[in-house]
Amino acid sequence: MNQRRTASETRELVFEACSRILRREGLTNLTLESVADEVGLSKGGLLYHFPNKESLVEALFKYHNQKFETRLKILAEEEGDDAGAWLRAYAKASIEQITDPGNASLYASLFAAEERYSSAHALMRQKYVDWQQQIEESGLDPVWATLVRFAVDGLWFAEMHQYAPPDPERRAQIVDLILQLTYNSIPIHG
Repeated sequence: MNQRRTASETRELVFEACSRILRREGLTNLTLESVADEVGLSKGGLLYHFPNKESLVEALFKYHNQKFETRLKILAEEEGDDAGAWLRAYAKASIEQITDPGNASLYASLFAAEERYSSAHALMRQKYVDWQQQIEESGLDPVWATLVRFAVDGLWFAEMHQYAPPDPERRAQIVDLILQLTYNSIPIHG
C-alpha cells in the first residue's frame, strides 16, 4: 500500500474496485481476496479497513447512497423550492443513475447483496423511508407524488434487471412524462 495514501483515499479505491468487480463479474466474485487484488492491497490491509465482507458490503452501500444523495442535493438545489421540485430531483437523479451504461449490472449486484446482508437491507429500507418522506412533503398530493415515485422506481428496476426496459426513444418519452407529472398533481379524494 502506498504509505502516503490516507484511509479515506484507500476506502475510495476499495469502493471503486468493488464497483468494477460487481459490474464485471457480479456478486459471486466479490470476495475479500478479489477486492484486495483489484486494489493492490494485501488481504490484511483490506481487513484493516473492513473487518469482514459484511462490513465491506455495508460500507459500499453507504458509499453509493452518498454518491446518489450528493447528486440528488445538487439537482434539488437547481430545481428550487416550488411544488414537486424535490420529487423532480429524485426522478432525475434516479434516472441518471440507472441509465448510465454499466450501472445496471452494478446495482443488480448490490441489490443481490442486500438480500444476503441484513445490515445493507436495513440501510436501503431506511433510505427509502427517508426519500418517501421527502416525496410526500414535496408540495404535491402525497398519493400522486408516491405514484410518480413508483413510476421512477419501476423504470429503475426495469433497467437494472433488464425486465423489458424501453428502447432509448421510448425511455426518453417516459422520462419526459414522469418529469411533467412532477409539476402538478390531480387532486386525490379519499
